[in-house]
Amino acid sequence: MDLSDLIGIGKLGGPDEAGFYQVLVKPRFRELLARTDDVFLIFDSDRVFYVTISERDFSDRKLRVRFAEEGIAEERKRHREAIIAVAPGPESPEEPENLLGYTVVFQGREVGKVSDFFHNNAQFVLAVETPDGREILVPMVDYYISSVLREPGVIELTNAESLIGSALEGQ
Repeated sequence: MDLSDLIGIGKLGGPDEAGFYQVLVKPRFRELLARTDDVFLIFDSDRVFYVTISERDFSDRKLRVRFAEEGIAEERKRHREAIIAVAPGPESPEEPENLLGYTVVFQGREVGKVSDFFHNNAQFVLAVETPDGREILVPMVDYYISSVLREPGVIELTNAESLIGSALEGQ
């Protein structure tokens, strides 16, 4: 596995007196972090630690974690930033092939179905085919995708007026 294969899900703050680190996680990865104990800490392009979360604390609306391994505090002091990452998996939101065939909904109305995807060197982009055969391109970013519901296979969009344009007119 290469470093480029890892998916950055958030940032690691410094430790407190009890040995807990504050974690800032991207909203769509919060559930994933709650389910997994094994993560990668990327301190620099050549400093990657594979660590195990031994404890979680959610107080004052802040998530804090403690790790089973030693030496993280010392490494954290040497680097300005520490990224928390996970390996891609079959349930990862970064895997758009799992979204093929999903129904795309905006403001309670069906826009179409995910027919294809591509990567534009910044993020994945979903190709959504409308019922009348047009294609709408939707970047896979939190600004446009508010939620992905695995059951029943629905992607809910937000802020998508400029992407959809006239595709919903007449519906």
